[in-house]
Amino acid sequence: MNAVFEKTQELGDALMQSDEYKAMKAAEDVAMKNTEAAALMTSYIEHKNQLDELTRVSRPDASAIAEHTQAMADLQAQIQEIDDIAALSKARADFSRLIDQVNQVLRFIITGQTEEPESEGGCTGSCSSCSGCH
Repeated sequence: MNAVFEKTQELGDALMQSDEYKAMKAAEDVAMKNTEAAALMTSYIEHKNQLDELTRVSRPDASAIAEHTQAMADLQAQIQEIDDIAALSKARADFSRLIDQVNQVLRFIITGQTEEPESEGGCTGSCSSCSGCH
């Protein structure tokens, strides 16, 4: 078992040396310094906290919930339009794809399969490959 943990550490180190990881960390550093993004995120979190409080009461105010929900959606859209945030999202997606590829290789080595095993009931979660629900 010790060899497994040693190899896991080596894999983690290799992932941290990958171009994808380095690009993601650099994008995070840039995004963290973006004052516009920080202000929008602060506002988003404030609306989320207020929404959380509203949903805890026995008779929540539906119009206030709708206002906070809409404000959060608007803020999220504004945040995603910031170049630094868009670059961060892309870098995170690229690193996530790398992790997915590593997992696929591990799955193949261990099981000989290249696809995720079907979940219980035979549903893969993808309607495009489905012949219909049971």
